Amino acid sequence: MKIPQFNSKAFAFILTLALFVSATSFYLHMPEKPALLSNPGFSYSDIVYGLYNPIFLNIVSSNGLINNAAISEKWFNKEVALKLVRSRLCPIPYKDYKFEYPPIVAVFWYASTCLSIMSVFPESYSPIEYYELAKKAGEIHYYVQSLILIISLITTTIYMYRLTKILNTSWKRIVLFALLPSTIIYLIYNWDIITAMFTITSLYYLINKRYFESGILLGLSISTKLLPIIYAILVLYDLTQRSFNDKSYIEAMKLFGLGLVVSCLIPYLMMLTLSYEGFAYFIQHHAQWYCENCVYLLITKDIWNPYNRLLGMILVFLVVFILMSVDLDYNNPLALSNLLLASIISSTVLNYVFSPQMMLMITSIAVLTLGLKQAIFLVIADITNFGIITLFFKDAEARLWLMQNLGFNISANFSPWTLDSPVQILASIRNIILVLILIDIIYHLPKSK
Repeated sequence: MKIPQFNSKAFAFILTLALFVSATSFYLHMPEKPALLSNPGFSYSDIVYGLYNPIFLNIVSSNGLINNAAISEKWFNKEVALKLVRSRLCPIPYKDYKFEYPPIVAVFWYASTCLSIMSVFPESYSPIEYYELAKKAGEIHYYVQSLILIISLITTTIYMYRLTKILNTSWKRIVLFALLPSTIIYLIYNWDIITAMFTITSLYYLINKRYFESGILLGLSISTKLLPIIYAILVLYDLTQRSFNDKSYIEAMKLFGLGLVVSCLIPYLMMLTLSYEGFAYFIQHHAQWYCENCVYLLITKDIWNPYNRLLGMILVFLVVFILMSVDLDYNNPLALSNLLLASIISSTVLNYVFSPQMMLMITSIAVLTLGLKQAIFLVIADITNFGIITLFFKDAEARLWLMQNLGFNISANFSPWTLDSPVQILASIRNIILVLILIDIIYHLPKSK
Protein backbone atom coordinates (compact mmCIF):
# COMPACT_ATOMS: atom_id res chain seq x y z
CA MET A 1 0.00 0.00 0.00
CA LYS A 2 1.38 3.34 -1.00
CA ILE A 3 2.19 5.80 1.80
CA PRO A 4 -0.37 8.63 1.54
CA GLN A 5 0.86 12.10 0.72
CA PHE A 6 0.72 14.80 3.36
CA ASN A 7 -1.54 17.80 3.06
CA SER A 8 1.06 20.42 3.95
CA LYS A 9 -1.36 22.83 5.66
CA ALA A 10 -3.02 20.10 7.70
CA PHE A 11 0.33 18.60 8.67
CA ALA A 12 1.73 22.00 9.70
CA PHE A 13 -1.33 22.65 11.85
CA ILE A 14 -1.15 19.21 13.50
CA LEU A 15 2.57 19.58 14.20
CA THR A 16 2.07 23.07 15.65
CA LEU A 17 -0.75 21.82 17.84
CA ALA A 18 1.34 18.87 19.05
CA LEU A 19 4.14 21.25 20.01
CA PHE A 20 1.68 23.54 21.81
CA VAL A 21 0.19 20.64 23.78
CA SER A 22 3.70 19.41 24.58
CA ALA A 23 4.78 22.83 25.83
CA THR A 24 1.66 23.13 27.99
CA SER A 25 2.14 19.70 29.57
CA PHE A 26 5.87 20.37 30.02
CA TYR A 27 5.16 23.63 31.83
CA LEU A 28 2.47 22.13 34.06
CA HIS A 29 4.74 19.37 35.37
CA MET A 30 8.00 21.28 35.70
CA PRO A 31 9.65 20.39 39.04
CA GLU A 32 10.11 23.09 41.66
CA LYS A 33 7.38 25.22 40.01
CA PRO A 34 4.28 26.22 42.02
CA ALA A 35 1.35 24.03 41.00
CA LEU A 36 -1.41 25.56 38.91
CA LEU A 37 -4.29 26.70 41.15
CA SER A 38 -2.23 25.38 44.09
CA ASN A 39 -3.36 21.88 43.10
CA PRO A 40 -0.57 19.25 43.19
CA GLY A 41 -2.59 17.20 40.72
CA PHE A 42 -1.61 19.60 37.94
CA SER A 43 2.11 19.30 38.67
CA TYR A 44 2.53 15.69 39.77
CA SER A 45 4.36 13.29 37.47
CA ASP A 46 5.72 9.79 37.93
CA ILE A 47 8.84 10.96 36.12
CA VAL A 48 9.87 13.18 39.03
CA TYR A 49 7.71 12.64 42.10
CA GLY A 50 6.82 9.00 41.56
CA LEU A 51 10.28 7.64 40.80
CA TYR A 52 13.19 10.08 40.66
CA ASN A 53 12.68 11.73 44.03
CA PRO A 54 12.06 8.50 46.00
CA ILE A 55 15.04 6.77 44.36
CA PHE A 56 17.61 9.56 44.13
CA LEU A 57 16.60 12.69 46.03
CA ASN A 58 15.07 11.29 49.20
CA ILE A 59 18.04 9.11 50.15
CA VAL A 60 19.56 12.25 51.71
CA SER A 61 17.65 14.87 53.67
CA SER A 62 17.97 18.59 52.92
CA ASN A 63 20.33 18.97 55.88
CA GLY A 64 22.68 16.26 54.58
CA LEU A 65 21.60 13.32 56.72
CA ILE A 66 21.61 9.97 54.95
CA ASN A 67 18.13 8.41 54.95
CA ASN A 68 18.83 4.72 55.50
CA ALA A 69 15.10 3.90 55.56
CA ALA A 70 14.63 5.36 52.07
CA ILE A 71 17.68 3.46 50.81
CA SER A 72 16.38 0.19 52.26
CA GLU A 73 12.98 0.75 50.70
CA LYS A 74 14.13 1.58 47.16
CA TRP A 75 17.61 0.11 46.70
CA PHE A 76 18.88 -3.43 46.21
CA ASN A 77 22.52 -2.40 46.41
CA LYS A 78 22.90 -0.18 49.46
CA GLU A 79 26.63 0.19 48.89
CA VAL A 80 26.00 1.85 45.51
CA ALA A 81 23.49 4.23 47.11
CA LEU A 82 25.93 5.16 49.88
CA LYS A 83 28.70 5.66 47.32
CA LEU A 84 26.44 7.84 45.15
CA VAL A 85 25.90 10.38 47.95
CA ARG A 86 29.66 11.04 47.97
CA SER A 87 30.98 10.31 44.48
CA ARG A 88 29.65 10.42 40.94
CA LEU A 89 28.43 7.21 39.31
CA CYS A 90 25.50 5.88 37.27
CA PRO A 91 23.36 3.36 39.18
CA ILE A 92 21.59 0.74 37.06
CA PRO A 93 17.81 0.11 37.29
CA TYR A 94 16.76 -3.42 38.27
CA LYS A 95 20.32 -4.18 39.41
CA ASP A 96 21.09 -1.39 41.89
CA TYR A 97 17.60 -0.13 42.74
CA LYS A 98 13.98 -1.19 42.37
CA PHE A 99 12.36 -0.25 39.09
CA GLU A 100 8.75 -1.14 38.33
CA TYR A 101 8.58 -0.35 34.61
CA PRO A 102 9.42 -2.53 31.56
CA PRO A 103 12.84 -2.55 29.84
CA ILE A 104 12.31 0.12 27.15
CA VAL A 105 11.34 2.63 29.84
CA ALA A 106 14.35 1.47 31.87
CA VAL A 107 16.66 2.23 28.93
CA PHE A 108 15.30 5.78 28.61
CA TRP A 109 15.36 6.15 32.38
CA TYR A 110 18.98 5.03 32.71
CA ALA A 111 20.04 7.34 29.90
CA SER A 112 18.38 10.43 31.40
CA THR A 113 19.46 9.80 35.00
CA CYS A 114 23.03 8.98 33.99
CA LEU A 115 23.26 12.00 31.71
CA SER A 116 21.89 14.30 34.42
CA ILE A 117 24.23 12.92 37.10
CA MET A 118 27.31 13.16 34.88
CA SER A 119 26.49 16.71 33.78
CA VAL A 120 25.72 18.10 37.25
CA PHE A 121 27.72 16.15 39.81
CA PRO A 122 31.48 16.74 40.37
CA GLU A 123 33.67 13.70 40.97
CA SER A 124 33.24 13.96 44.75
CA TYR A 125 31.05 15.91 47.17
CA SER A 126 29.54 15.73 50.64
CA PRO A 127 26.06 14.35 51.48
CA ILE A 128 24.82 17.85 52.26
CA GLU A 129 25.92 18.96 48.77
CA TYR A 130 24.34 15.87 47.26
CA TYR A 131 20.79 16.99 48.02
CA GLU A 132 21.06 20.22 46.01
CA LEU A 133 23.00 18.49 43.25
CA ALA A 134 20.32 15.79 43.02
CA LYS A 135 17.62 18.46 42.67
CA LYS A 136 19.48 20.06 39.76
CA ALA A 137 20.09 16.67 38.17
CA GLY A 138 16.39 15.92 38.57
CA GLU A 139 15.53 18.95 36.46
CA ILE A 140 17.82 17.83 33.64
CA HIS A 141 16.36 14.32 33.92
CA TYR A 142 12.91 15.87 33.54
CA TYR A 143 13.99 17.81 30.43
CA VAL A 144 15.44 14.69 28.78
CA GLN A 145 12.39 12.57 29.57
CA SER A 146 10.11 15.35 28.33
CA LEU A 147 12.00 15.50 25.03
CA ILE A 148 11.51 11.74 24.57
CA LEU A 149 7.79 12.04 25.28
CA ILE A 150 7.37 15.07 23.00
CA ILE A 151 9.07 13.24 20.13
CA SER A 152 6.75 10.30 20.83
CA LEU A 153 3.67 12.54 20.61
CA ILE A 154 4.85 14.10 17.35
CA THR A 155 5.55 10.66 15.86
CA THR A 156 2.15 9.43 17.05
CA THR A 157 0.32 12.33 15.41
CA ILE A 158 2.22 11.85 12.13
CA TYR A 159 1.18 8.20 11.93
CA MET A 160 -2.34 9.04 13.07
CA TYR A 161 -2.48 11.44 10.12
CA ARG A 162 -1.33 8.69 7.77
CA LEU A 163 -4.01 6.40 9.19
CA THR A 164 -6.72 9.00 8.59
CA LYS A 165 -5.92 8.77 4.88
CA ILE A 166 -6.08 4.99 4.92
CA LEU A 167 -9.28 4.93 7.01
CA ASN A 168 -10.76 7.71 4.87
CA THR A 169 -11.56 9.89 7.85
CA SER A 170 -10.87 13.52 8.76
CA TRP A 171 -7.48 14.66 10.05
CA LYS A 172 -9.43 16.90 12.43
CA ARG A 173 -9.89 13.83 14.63
CA ILE A 174 -6.21 14.21 15.51
CA VAL A 175 -7.00 17.73 16.70
CA LEU A 176 -9.57 16.20 19.05
CA PHE A 177 -6.96 13.78 20.42
CA ALA A 178 -4.45 16.58 20.99
CA LEU A 179 -6.98 18.80 22.78
CA LEU A 180 -8.44 16.12 25.01
CA PRO A 181 -7.68 17.11 28.63
CA SER A 182 -6.10 13.74 29.39
CA THR A 183 -3.63 14.19 26.51
CA ILE A 184 -2.52 17.51 27.96
CA ILE A 185 -2.28 16.48 31.61
CA TYR A 186 -0.85 12.97 31.16
CA LEU A 187 1.62 13.56 28.30
CA ILE A 188 4.61 14.62 30.44
CA TYR A 189 3.51 12.40 33.30
CA ASN A 190 4.32 8.76 32.51
CA TRP A 191 5.45 6.78 29.47
CA ASP A 192 2.09 5.78 27.95
CA ILE A 193 2.48 8.03 24.92
CA ILE A 194 5.51 5.92 23.93
CA THR A 195 3.35 2.80 24.06
CA ALA A 196 0.68 4.60 22.03
CA MET A 197 3.30 5.59 19.47
CA PHE A 198 4.51 2.01 19.02
CA THR A 199 0.98 0.56 18.76
CA ILE A 200 -0.17 3.19 16.27
CA THR A 201 2.90 2.70 14.08
CA SER A 202 2.57 -1.09 14.37
CA LEU A 203 -1.04 -0.84 13.17
CA TYR A 204 0.03 1.32 10.24
CA TYR A 205 2.61 -1.23 9.07
CA LEU A 206 0.22 -4.13 9.65
CA ILE A 207 -2.35 -2.45 7.41
CA ASN A 208 0.40 -2.03 4.83
CA LYS A 209 1.23 -5.75 5.21
CA ARG A 210 4.75 -5.06 6.39
CA TYR A 211 4.53 -7.78 8.99
CA PHE A 212 8.10 -7.78 10.31
CA GLU A 213 8.08 -4.03 10.99
CA SER A 214 4.64 -4.34 12.57
CA GLY A 215 5.84 -7.15 14.84
CA ILE A 216 8.97 -5.22 15.84
CA LEU A 217 6.97 -2.13 16.76
CA LEU A 218 4.28 -4.05 18.61
CA GLY A 219 6.99 -5.90 20.53
CA LEU A 220 8.54 -2.56 21.48
CA SER A 221 5.14 -1.39 22.75
CA ILE A 222 4.92 -4.49 24.99
CA SER A 223 8.48 -3.81 26.17
CA THR A 224 7.29 -0.33 27.15
CA LYS A 225 4.00 -1.42 28.75
CA LEU A 226 2.64 -4.95 28.93
CA LEU A 227 -0.94 -4.12 27.95
CA PRO A 228 -0.66 -4.32 24.11
CA ILE A 229 0.22 -8.01 24.49
CA ILE A 230 -3.47 -8.87 23.94
CA TYR A 231 -3.39 -7.36 20.46
CA ALA A 232 -0.14 -9.18 19.71
CA ILE A 233 -1.67 -12.50 20.77
CA LEU A 234 -4.78 -11.92 18.65
CA VAL A 235 -2.89 -11.00 15.48
CA LEU A 236 -0.33 -13.80 15.87
CA TYR A 237 -3.11 -16.31 16.57
CA ASP A 238 -5.07 -15.19 13.50
CA LEU A 239 -2.01 -15.32 11.21
CA THR A 240 -1.14 -18.79 12.54
CA GLN A 241 -4.68 -20.07 11.98
CA ARG A 242 -4.75 -18.67 8.46
CA SER A 243 -1.38 -20.22 7.62
CA PHE A 244 -2.85 -23.70 8.12
CA ASN A 245 -5.34 -23.17 5.30
CA ASP A 246 -3.60 -20.56 3.19
CA LYS A 247 0.13 -21.05 2.62
CA SER A 248 0.51 -17.39 1.61
CA TYR A 249 0.12 -16.43 5.29
CA ILE A 250 3.01 -18.62 6.50
CA GLU A 251 5.58 -15.98 5.62
CA ALA A 252 3.45 -13.24 7.24
CA MET A 253 3.13 -15.29 10.43
CA LYS A 254 6.87 -15.96 10.57
CA LEU A 255 7.81 -12.34 9.97
CA PHE A 256 5.33 -10.96 12.49
CA GLY A 257 6.31 -13.56 15.10
CA LEU A 258 10.03 -12.95 14.55
CA GLY A 259 9.53 -9.22 15.00
CA LEU A 260 7.70 -9.82 18.28
CA VAL A 261 10.43 -12.13 19.60
CA VAL A 262 13.22 -9.75 18.68
CA SER A 263 11.71 -6.64 20.27
CA CYS A 264 9.64 -8.14 23.09
CA LEU A 265 11.10 -11.39 24.36
CA ILE A 266 14.76 -10.34 24.08
CA PRO A 267 14.40 -7.12 26.17
CA TYR A 268 12.67 -9.00 28.99
CA LEU A 269 15.28 -11.79 28.85
CA MET A 270 18.01 -9.15 29.07
CA MET A 271 16.21 -7.67 32.06
CA LEU A 272 16.13 -11.12 33.71
CA THR A 273 19.79 -11.70 32.90
CA LEU A 274 20.79 -8.32 34.32
CA SER A 275 19.15 -9.00 37.66
CA TYR A 276 16.89 -11.83 38.73
CA GLU A 277 16.09 -9.85 41.89
CA GLY A 278 15.05 -6.82 39.84
CA PHE A 279 12.97 -8.97 37.49
CA ALA A 280 11.26 -10.70 40.44
CA TYR A 281 10.47 -7.32 41.99
CA PHE A 282 8.99 -6.11 38.69
CA ILE A 283 6.65 -9.13 38.55
CA GLN A 284 5.80 -8.99 42.26
CA HIS A 285 5.10 -5.26 42.20
CA HIS A 286 2.47 -5.59 39.49
CA ALA A 287 1.01 -8.83 40.81
CA GLN A 288 0.38 -7.33 44.25
CA TRP A 289 -0.89 -3.90 43.18
CA TYR A 290 -4.26 -2.75 44.46
CA CYS A 291 -7.45 -2.09 42.48
CA GLU A 292 -6.42 1.27 41.03
CA ASN A 293 -9.52 3.02 39.66
CA CYS A 294 -10.78 -0.36 38.51
CA VAL A 295 -14.35 -1.18 37.53
CA TYR A 296 -14.50 -4.03 40.08
CA LEU A 297 -14.52 -1.58 42.97
CA LEU A 298 -18.24 -1.18 42.22
CA ILE A 299 -18.64 -4.85 43.16
CA THR A 300 -16.09 -5.54 45.91
CA LYS A 301 -15.89 -2.01 47.39
CA ASP A 302 -12.38 -2.85 48.58
CA ILE A 303 -9.21 -1.97 46.66
CA TRP A 304 -7.30 -4.86 48.28
CA ASN A 305 -9.94 -7.53 47.72
CA PRO A 306 -8.28 -10.47 45.85
CA TYR A 307 -11.46 -10.93 43.81
CA ASN A 308 -10.58 -7.72 41.92
CA ARG A 309 -7.61 -9.51 40.37
CA LEU A 310 -9.58 -12.73 39.82
CA LEU A 311 -12.47 -10.92 38.12
CA GLY A 312 -9.99 -9.06 35.95
CA MET A 313 -8.28 -12.26 34.81
CA ILE A 314 -11.58 -14.01 34.06
CA LEU A 315 -13.11 -11.16 32.06
CA VAL A 316 -9.93 -10.37 30.12
CA PHE A 317 -9.55 -14.04 29.14
CA LEU A 318 -13.23 -14.15 28.18
CA VAL A 319 -12.93 -11.11 25.93
CA VAL A 320 -9.71 -12.44 24.38
CA PHE A 321 -11.52 -15.71 23.64
CA ILE A 322 -14.38 -13.78 22.00
CA LEU A 323 -11.98 -11.63 19.98
CA MET A 324 -10.24 -14.76 18.71
CA SER A 325 -13.42 -15.49 16.78
CA VAL A 326 -13.13 -12.23 14.84
CA ASP A 327 -12.71 -12.75 11.11
CA LEU A 328 -9.72 -10.50 10.44
CA ASP A 329 -9.55 -9.06 6.95
CA TYR A 330 -6.06 -7.69 6.30
CA ASN A 331 -7.53 -5.70 3.44
CA ASN A 332 -9.95 -3.97 5.83
CA PRO A 333 -8.04 -1.27 7.77
CA LEU A 334 -11.07 -0.37 9.91
CA ALA A 335 -11.46 -3.94 11.15
CA LEU A 336 -7.79 -4.08 12.14
CA SER A 337 -8.10 -0.70 13.86
CA ASN A 338 -11.23 -1.71 15.77
CA LEU A 339 -9.56 -4.92 16.93
CA LEU A 340 -6.66 -2.87 18.29
CA LEU A 341 -9.09 -0.53 20.06
CA ALA A 342 -11.07 -3.43 21.55
CA SER A 343 -7.90 -5.12 22.80
CA ILE A 344 -6.52 -1.93 24.38
CA ILE A 345 -9.82 -1.14 26.12
CA SER A 346 -10.00 -4.76 27.33
CA SER A 347 -6.50 -4.62 28.80
CA THR A 348 -7.23 -1.38 30.65
CA VAL A 349 -10.87 -1.12 31.71
CA LEU A 350 -11.14 -4.85 32.49
CA ASN A 351 -7.82 -4.88 34.30
CA TYR A 352 -7.59 -4.47 38.06
CA VAL A 353 -5.26 -1.52 37.41
CA PHE A 354 -6.44 1.35 35.23
CA SER A 355 -4.12 4.27 35.89
CA PRO A 356 -5.46 7.48 34.31
CA GLN A 357 -2.44 7.97 32.02
CA MET A 358 -3.39 4.74 30.21
CA MET A 359 -6.19 6.71 28.56
CA LEU A 360 -3.69 7.97 25.98
CA MET A 361 -3.34 4.45 24.59
CA ILE A 362 -7.11 4.31 24.11
CA THR A 363 -7.84 7.78 22.75
CA SER A 364 -5.00 7.75 20.20
CA ILE A 365 -6.72 4.96 18.26
CA ALA A 366 -10.32 5.58 19.39
CA VAL A 367 -10.57 9.04 17.81
CA LEU A 368 -9.69 7.50 14.45
CA THR A 369 -12.30 4.74 14.45
CA LEU A 370 -15.32 5.66 16.57
CA GLY A 371 -18.52 7.11 15.16
CA LEU A 372 -19.83 10.51 16.25
CA LYS A 373 -22.09 9.19 19.03
CA GLN A 374 -19.34 7.00 20.48
CA ALA A 375 -16.85 9.85 20.16
CA ILE A 376 -19.07 12.10 22.29
CA PHE A 377 -19.10 9.50 25.04
CA LEU A 378 -15.33 9.05 24.64
CA VAL A 379 -14.86 12.78 25.31
CA ILE A 380 -17.00 12.48 28.47
CA ALA A 381 -14.89 9.51 29.61
CA ASP A 382 -11.72 11.47 28.92
CA ILE A 383 -12.92 14.47 30.92
CA THR A 384 -13.75 12.26 33.91
CA ASN A 385 -10.34 10.61 33.49
CA PHE A 386 -8.74 14.07 33.62
CA GLY A 387 -10.64 14.67 36.86
CA ILE A 388 -9.01 11.68 38.56
CA ILE A 389 -5.63 13.38 39.02
CA THR A 390 -6.98 16.92 39.41
CA LEU A 391 -9.22 15.84 42.29
CA PHE A 392 -6.89 13.23 43.79
CA PHE A 393 -4.96 15.60 46.07
CA LYS A 394 -8.11 17.66 46.69
CA ASP A 395 -10.25 14.71 47.68
CA ALA A 396 -11.21 16.05 51.13
CA GLU A 397 -12.21 19.43 49.69
CA ALA A 398 -14.21 17.79 46.88
CA ARG A 399 -16.02 15.59 49.39
CA LEU A 400 -16.91 18.62 51.50
CA TRP A 401 -18.25 20.44 48.42
CA LEU A 402 -20.45 17.47 47.50
CA MET A 403 -21.77 17.31 51.06
CA GLN A 404 -22.55 21.01 51.31
CA ASN A 405 -23.90 21.63 47.80
CA LEU A 406 -25.39 18.35 46.62
CA GLY A 407 -26.27 16.73 49.93
CA PHE A 408 -23.99 13.69 49.54
CA ASN A 409 -23.88 11.53 52.66
CA ILE A 410 -20.15 10.80 52.70
CA SER A 411 -17.25 11.39 55.07
CA ALA A 412 -15.04 14.45 54.62
CA ASN A 413 -11.73 12.66 55.16
CA PHE A 414 -8.99 12.28 52.53
CA SER A 415 -9.50 8.89 50.88
CA PRO A 416 -9.31 9.06 47.06
CA TRP A 417 -9.15 5.26 46.78
CA THR A 418 -12.57 4.41 48.28
CA LEU A 419 -15.80 4.10 46.35
CA ASP A 420 -17.45 7.15 47.98
CA SER A 421 -14.63 9.42 46.81
CA PRO A 422 -15.32 11.95 44.02
CA VAL A 423 -12.18 10.52 42.39
CA GLN A 424 -13.68 7.03 42.23
CA ILE A 425 -17.07 8.39 41.15
CA LEU A 426 -15.33 9.90 38.12
CA ALA A 427 -13.32 6.73 37.55
CA SER A 428 -16.50 4.66 37.64
CA ILE A 429 -18.20 6.90 35.06
CA ARG A 430 -15.15 6.55 32.81
CA ASN A 431 -15.08 2.78 33.26
CA ILE A 432 -18.78 2.25 32.54
CA ILE A 433 -18.61 4.37 29.37
CA LEU A 434 -15.59 2.44 28.10
CA VAL A 435 -17.20 -0.92 28.88
CA LEU A 436 -20.23 0.12 26.82
CA ILE A 437 -17.99 1.26 23.96
CA LEU A 438 -16.11 -2.05 24.15
CA ILE A 439 -19.35 -4.05 23.96
CA ASP A 440 -20.48 -2.03 20.95
CA ILE A 441 -17.16 -2.53 19.16
CA ILE A 442 -17.13 -6.29 19.77
CA TYR A 443 -20.75 -6.59 18.63
CA HIS A 444 -19.95 -4.96 15.29
CA LEU A 445 -16.67 -6.79 14.61
CA PRO A 446 -17.05 -9.43 11.85
CA LYS A 447 -17.12 -12.96 13.31
CA SER A 448 -15.90 -16.14 11.68
CA LYS A 449 -18.63 -18.49 10.48
